[in-house]
Amino acid sequence: MAKKSHRVASRQAAVRKERKRKKRSQVSQRYPMPAGVPAAPSTEATPEPATAPSTVATEPSTAPSVTRPASTRQAVPRYQYVIADLRKIALIAGAMLVILIVLAFVLG
Repeated sequence: MAKKSHRVASRQAAVRKERKRKKRSQVSQRYPMPAGVPAAPSTEATPEPATAPSTVATEPSTAPSVTRPASTRQAVPRYQYVIADLRKIALIAGAMLVILIVLAFVLG
């Protein structure tokens, strides 16, 4: 029978993996890949061009082009911890300033 610490560690690892999986899916939903950009490079072999010249005239493609409407806005990443961090920095800086002023009066 596994020790309690091993069970706890494996449960925490499973939760961490699930959290990462959810985070990746949220990021992919928030920042979708553009239609023209491939997600990953393909590993397929590229066909070699024909050596004989083609006598068939090529016509322009009749497929409709995909365009995005101008009103679509890109999602801006939110920095949710910046304000809390700045508040902590300001508090520590203020405390250090007060300590320096008190020490200047006491020692000077």
